[in-house]
Amino acid sequence: MCNEKNIICKIRKISNLIRRHYEEIINENNNYKLTSRHIIIAKYLYENQEKDIFQKDIEKEFCIRRSTVTSILNVMEKNELIKREKVHYDCRLKKIVLTEKFKSIQNKILTELKDMEKKILNGIDEEEIKQFYKTLEKIKNNIT
Repeated sequence: MCNEKNIICKIRKISNLIRRHYEEIINENNNYKLTSRHIIIAKYLYENQEKDIFQKDIEKEFCIRRSTVTSILNVMEKNELIKREKVHYDCRLKKIVLTEKFKSIQNKILTELKDMEKKILNGIDEEEIKQFYKTLEKIKNNIT
């Protein structure tokens, strides 16, 4: 049963609210059909453009299973948001790169993500935020 003292339930509820809000804002008045996972992965790729990012990096960064990441990337590639490119130093590897199509909408997406983060942190002081991040890291370490 879900109640106010159940941490798993609380985290799940907040996660669902954030996911829904991301998807509503990003897909409002457009045809992108992006999910929250697409958005977060694209943001990660954007922030790490100077590096070669591979599927295994995404799996590790977001604690997502290989099959799930494969599925997400396949949809993103089908929707022309990313492409997979060979690297010269290992023919087995393909780095994940944002397409021009994504780059044309990235400013709107990044602005919306920043606005969402401001909204989430509204009324929470710097010390509370630091403690929250410490607590989240402890929870993550306890699980892994």
